[in-house]
Amino acid sequence: MTVSGEEVPPQHQVFINYRGDELRKSFLGFVVKAMREAKINVFTDEVEVKGRDLQNLFRRIEESRVAVVILSERYTESSWCLDELVKMKEQMDQDKLVVIPIFYRLGATNCKRLVGTFGDNFRNLEREYRSEPERIKKWKEALISIPQKVGLTLAGHRDESELVDSIVKEVKKVLIDVSSKKRGKF
Repeated sequence: MTVSGEEVPPQHQVFINYRGDELRKSFLGFVVKAMREAKINVFTDEVEVKGRDLQNLFRRIEESRVAVVILSERYTESSWCLDELVKMKEQMDQDKLVVIPIFYRLGATNCKRLVGTFGDNFRNLEREYRSEPERIKKWKEALISIPQKVGLTLAGHRDESELVDSIVKEVKKVLIDVSSKKRGKF
């Protein structure tokens, strides 16, 4: 489908998972703007009514076919981010979701091995939630599995705007792939 000569990608919802204001006010804003300009149906929690519980975001994840996970040093400070990541892994394991990890100023190795500030933040959260060992186990499993996917990093790009362009291209490719697989099942 085209709109004013521009190819419009399939309109499956794309969920963006990220941590905090340091991304919301900069990199995330550029990513969302670029996706919307590319006519991608993108969802971030900025449009959610504040005070809603995590179940509402879980529903948004279930409604999505693609998720972009922006992993940053401070990502593991947030139990909400990690709970969302667990939900995404569950959906991914059922072939209901394709997850694209973005390593934002963070090495994929730091994620997989829980080292550096990323790992320190996780261990702080782990201590805080030590009375919930099953939840911590699921967080670790999700943190280990997501970086196994081929992701995008700033390292392979000249600057953040080039990384944003690569994210948009990758999301479009995945949306087209998801859509063609869906058509093939009927």
